[in-house]
Amino acid sequence: MTVTLELEWVLRASFGYAKDEVLRVLSNLFSAAELSFESERALEVALHLYRNATADFADCLHIALAAEAGEQPLWTFDKSVAKVIGAQVLRTR
Repeated sequence: MTVTLELEWVLRASFGYAKDEVLRVLSNLFSAAELSFESERALEVALHLYRNATADFADCLHIALAAEAGEQPLWTFDKSVAKVIGAQVLRTR
């Protein structure tokens, strides 16, 4: 999981990939028969959420992993993340 998060960050921050390019690379990797990934279903869900949301990939992956664990919603202080299905803003007052 952490390698996938790091890969997404490196593609974006170091290589300047746009969101659509990151999505293409990750989708291709996830569909490669030669590779296997921990929590593949959560990764697929995270890609779907990321494709359709303004939240970053890490937030989408955390939402997907919470759902996989049966622990929804993912509570967050970030109002933009709370707009993603499966997340909810945590109000302090």
